[in-house]
Amino acid sequence: MKAVLFDLDGTLIDSAPQLVGALNQLRQQYNLPPIPFLVGRPFASHGAAGLLKAGFDMDKNDPAYDARVQEFLDIYKEVFNQNVQCMEGIEELINTLNLREISWGIVTNKAKKFAQPLVSSHPLLSSTECLIAGDEVGVPKPSPEGLLKASQLLSIQPSDIIYLGDDRRDVMAANDAGMVSIVARYGYLEAGDDANTWNAQHIIDKPSDLLSYFSP
Repeated sequence: MKAVLFDLDGTLIDSAPQLVGALNQLRQQYNLPPIPFLVGRPFASHGAAGLLKAGFDMDKNDPAYDARVQEFLDIYKEVFNQNVQCMEGIEELINTLNLREISWGIVTNKAKKFAQPLVSSHPLLSSTECLIAGDEVGVPKPSPEGLLKASQLLSIQPSDIIYLGDDRRDVMAANDAGMVSIVARYGYLEAGDDANTWNAQHIIDKPSDLLSYFSP
């Protein structure tokens, strides 16, 4: 393997506190009690759609859905970059990748207006060789478009790249791109989620496990 591409939320950064916090602020506006953090956390990888499903049992067929999404994003934009931490073990992993001169990048479904500040404000993450946001491609994951765009930017063949993510869509995108798909089981998997059924090529339980796929 010559490179690794990462999902962002739940793989590189722990953004669940800000996402669930924004959801609960919105619930408060509708006179609803907060949902427990551990209930909302698994939905953090699913963006606004997943969080609104968890917090309001709404989907895109609901007439009020688009307006509720905007209300959520208006709250989230005020808190999204406050005290965001890397997932445990990620800083050590990125340091090692940089020291070993292993190329790495980020492909996320998160909008650029959120993804770029989150990455740029972190000294280690800002060293990424590429950042592909969800609104920079025609179709986000599970489409492989973003992953293939990153492959072109890195000038590395897809078959020589690992894609690491914590959602079934990440595996689908990686497999369709011809990359090595690895599940970050340390991420935001829902209770009862069995990553073994996602058709991933590998599963890791902590970030440092990724290094075993690269030559010393």
